[in-house]
Amino acid sequence: MKHEDIIATHLHTETRIDDLKSVFQTLETMNKKLIESEKSKSHFLALIRNEFHNPLIGMGSLLKHLYSSLKSKNSEDFELFHLVYMDMLKLNFQLLNIVAAAEVETAILEKNITLFDIKAMLEDIDASLLFLLHSRAIKVKKKVECSATIHNDRDKIHTILANLMANAYEYSPTGSEISIEIFEDDKMLYIAIRNVGTDIKDKKSIFDPFYQQRMGFTRIHQGLGLGLSVCKSYIDFLGGNIFITRDGDANVFIASLPLYESDEDVLFGGELDSFMFD
Repeated sequence: MKHEDIIATHLHTETRIDDLKSVFQTLETMNKKLIESEKSKSHFLALIRNEFHNPLIGMGSLLKHLYSSLKSKNSEDFELFHLVYMDMLKLNFQLLNIVAAAEVETAILEKNITLFDIKAMLEDIDASLLFLLHSRAIKVKKKVECSATIHNDRDKIHTILANLMANAYEYSPTGSEISIEIFEDDKMLYIAIRNVGTDIKDKKSIFDPFYQQRMGFTRIHQGLGLGLSVCKSYIDFLGGNIFITRDGDANVFIASLPLYESDEDVLFGGELDSFMFD
């Protein structure tokens, strides 16, 4: 091989190495920007919670106290206050779903396994969903056959259960009956919610974000179409499963979620890799 060819090959190799270094530097810069972007998103979501959700929680506690007081006194202002209280509950519920959907979309999710009381959680959700039940004359039957306290991600279980219950309340005819069963078996927690309603033909798309069976200005149901998509994403993230079956004239949503023996069974942290919105 001639000296000229060796030199040319060497120069060509050095050029390629310089090009690769430039590419790696560019990738490193982009990666740093992505990390900073994710931090900004996480910080923004935290601000949303603090600046909107926390004041709503405070307002909710105060309004709940006044609501009970005015109701017991049969005050003339009760009906007007009742409307304000229902709107506050609705706003708080929708805000929680918006923040949850944003967390899913940006893959900012963590597991926080703690011990909590499932029955107390049900009572809390009941109070938060009054805006869906107050004028519907819907009967709700509950059966809880599991440990009084369980280990899992309390906030995510709360969101899953609240949205499944809200979906049943929203799509049930006035005067109908809803059954909620919670039980455990083989280290799994099961949630089964049954409500009378139209047969759901597309059992996959119903978990897509913003999906509603009747869209547009003619839709007859409330909501943003985020609840069930958040449910599915949270259940997937926690290692569970959800499906829909038909029982006579009713739809039954059945969710299964793993239970843990202690808070230490699952490490804190973790990101949602394969369940981002398309």
